[in-house]
Amino acid sequence: MKARILLISLLFISMGAMAQSVADDDPVYILDSVVVTQTAIGQVSPDRIGVITIAKGSKAILKYGSQAANGVVYIETKPFARQRVNVLLSSQSPAYDSLLHKYGNDSSFYFIVNGTPVTPVNETGFMTLDRKTFRSLQVISEAVLQDKYRIMDKKAGVIITSTED
Repeated sequence: MKARILLISLLFISMGAMAQSVADDDPVYILDSVVVTQTAIGQVSPDRIGVITIAKGSKAILKYGSQAANGVVYIETKPFARQRVNVLLSSQSPAYDSLLHKYGNDSSFYFIVNGTPVTPVNETGFMTLDRKTFRSLQVISEAVLQDKYRIMDKKAGVIITSTED
């Protein structure tokens, strides 16, 4: 986790250094689906960042115009990424949607993505899920979660299969 925060901090520092030297070469910055300035990006604590995606080329220019000639930096905070993934999973699984409505949020769920339990240290596999990478979802009961995985403090298990994109 510390290495990831250091890497993200270095990314922001280097982006800031580049932007100070040549402001016309800035990419477009998108934070939680909103176009923002580099200053706004610099105010986001690295430990709140869930996903960073960089896009370049004609698709970026088509979407954001000529100002995207130097690329687009998409940043999602952890809460935003989690909400986006919950919308995706709810749309793909009526059982998941039902549990989400029953408990009000996903904090009662134990997630396993591609065989790996999701923890605060390795949330990336969960937060990078999207329509292209999502393959399947299986909800398991609290009893199965306790018997098979020895998890006693969650109400349901969610086993997700995805592909690398």
